[in-house]
Amino acid sequence: MNKYTTKIDGSETINSIEITGDTTALFNGEEVSYDHKFLSKNVILLRINDKNFIMTISYNDEDMTAEMNLDSKIYTLTCKSELDLIKEKLTIGKGGGKLKKDIKSPMPGIIKAMNVAAGQEVKKGEILLVLEAMKMENEIKATSDCIVKKVNVEAMSSVEKNELLIELE
Repeated sequence: MNKYTTKIDGSETINSIEITGDTTALFNGEEVSYDHKFLSKNVILLRINDKNFIMTISYNDEDMTAEMNLDSKIYTLTCKSELDLIKEKLTIGKGGGKLKKDIKSPMPGIIKAMNVAAGQEVKKGEILLVLEAMKMENEIKATSDCIVKKVNVEAMSSVEKNELLIELE
């Protein structure tokens, strides 16, 4: 049996889904029958209690959300398994919920683009800089809303692994 909790569009309402069989599930304690088929990589035909839904889905692995387009309306879905919830509980108080204040280089490379300056406000997911390493461009993004305290590197400069690039507040 697989159990999940979901939130739609950031709502405070938490829905529970428990997969009870190959084609049955409990949605908030109510039994539903379902079936699904992927029509393409991100288009799915979903049948719930003999009603068909065609939707497109795009995933955001960084914040573990999915955007679903159903009848030309976009829904943002957050879905967590029991294991995800346990991991969250274990990391609270151990740095899991804290703001990452120092952005360090994950590998040696060259700063191809610096997109922020000291004093600038940035939003979660915003690209702070682009680091080129081994002919690959890596976007370094903000992990939460914050303010740039200090920028320690310039565009086109070389950096070493673990070098402090940006300080955040």
